[in-house]
Amino acid sequence: MARAEGSRRTLLRGLLAAAAVCLSALPLSLAPARAQSTFQTAAPSAILVDFATGAILFEKDSEKSFSPGGVVKVMTALVVFEEIHLGKITPDSTFVVSENAWRRGGGPSGGAAMFVPVKNPTRVDDLLVGMLTVGGNDAAITLAEGVAGTELAFALKMNETGQKLGLTGSEFRNATGFADPAQRSTARDMAQVARYIIRTYPNFYPMFSVPDIEWSKVKQR
Repeated sequence: MARAEGSRRTLLRGLLAAAAVCLSALPLSLAPARAQSTFQTAAPSAILVDFATGAILFEKDSEKSFSPGGVVKVMTALVVFEEIHLGKITPDSTFVVSENAWRRGGGPSGGAAMFVPVKNPTRVDDLLVGMLTVGGNDAAITLAEGVAGTELAFALKMNETGQKLGLTGSEFRNATGFADPAQRSTARDMAQVARYIIRTYPNFYPMFSVPDIEWSKVKQR
């Protein structure tokens, strides 16, 4: 279980970094056709996009639907970034960790958690870092409840944002990535979300590379 959680955290933290790193590792003169023939991956679905132009350099079943798991938290973060941009909240705003967020996503859940104490007022930027660094489900649920009142209402905002971005293969049902048969996405859609975040919210991009956090005397990386 711990190994699986570690894989999810690595995938979550690496999604946006990969968009930049893969591009910088390729020669600027590399044509899309050349990339298709030289880049290979064992992943069941993948896409490599030129960050600057949006050109697709490589794809493999990029529109194949899959259960996104913790990668959903990238969309959760985007919705919060949008709320901050609109002035509805600020990074210094505080949300109280509810009993629901603590029990379903915190220590008692046994899953990836930031370990924020129940009923603890916590800053939005701290919750974002906790969610993106260790995949904290308690942080994700607290952000969802703080922004929209309930996680279900927040999921509606996630889908509205997806429609605005033109995502065609995604349906979001919760802020955590907890298993839901209706929740789905594609490599192409998630790459589009990643590119949008990097281009639109560069000030928040460093949150995706914070090495470790410590809450409730528990240090995680």
